[in-house]
Amino acid sequence: MTQLKKRGSVCRAALATRPFVAVLVAVALLAGVARAEVCKGSKVGAKTLKKYDGHLPLSAADQTAAVAEHLPFGTPQCAKLLALKAYIACYDPAKRIPLWVAYKLTAQDIVQRARKDAFRTDPRLTDEENASCADYAGTGFDRGHSAPNADFNRSAEAQADTYFFSNMSPQTKQLNEQRWAELEDHVRSWAKTFGTVYVITGPIFVSGEIHTVPSGRVAIPTQFFKAVVRKDDSGNLLALTFVLPNGTGSFLDLPAGPGPKAQKVDAYLQQHLVSIGFVENLTGLKYFPALPPAERSALESSVPTELWAKN
Repeated sequence: MTQLKKRGSVCRAALATRPFVAVLVAVALLAGVARAEVCKGSKVGAKTLKKYDGHLPLSAADQTAAVAEHLPFGTPQCAKLLALKAYIACYDPAKRIPLWVAYKLTAQDIVQRARKDAFRTDPRLTDEENASCADYAGTGFDRGHSAPNADFNRSAEAQADTYFFSNMSPQTKQLNEQRWAELEDHVRSWAKTFGTVYVITGPIFVSGEIHTVPSGRVAIPTQFFKAVVRKDDSGNLLALTFVLPNGTGSFLDLPAGPGPKAQKVDAYLQQHLVSIGFVENLTGLKYFPALPPAERSALESSVPTELWAKN
């Protein structure tokens, strides 16, 4: 594992939950865009990516519509909201990773498309705010998607939008390419089974000091969470929330013993179910602030003991 550096904890901005959204939209529109740095090995040409990025920033109306679509249960606190039509990211310019990413995923969104890497800086951010290609190079960490590229195969542009560094966090290969990828597969299966799910993903930091990649510019989360929310036939909200460790070793291994791999994956994920309230206590954020108090409390405290069925 690459040797890590440390730096002090970064304070979170304490902003109101909903009134700040309109202000953030106005700030984003005034900020304009720069030209993205495209990382070596991109499978999408720089000219094409420049064309894709020409839609940024979204208009105020489009940003408002995107927030309404992807965050129907309220917008968690966020000092720097980056809205795309496909997903919403809350970005931390000091840690240079997203604090959370949220999106609506439907059965119609799940289509097959060849993966085309297009890792690049976010043109809505300054060079100082952005992580860079060099920050990740040679670190041993994957550039881990918060909004997975495979959830956005509806168009080449939507897929390319998931490769902004504003959607990336350092993840170990064992997590990113095994357990996290398997959890993402489950989310797509649930979207196909139930028609629509809402997903919120983000990092967790459990130690007093924050480790970074060797450049010192990008924080390395100790864990990641993913909350998946849907409505049942009666319109009640149900949630599955997972916390997985960002490391290597036996705590990422599937259960030993006989049986198909799919059953072992299910067993592993089931062992890592937590309540939304548990994650909120660790991050200091409320992820469904617009829900009525009683409904929010029930959703936050629920810890299912089984995974949802899949088609």
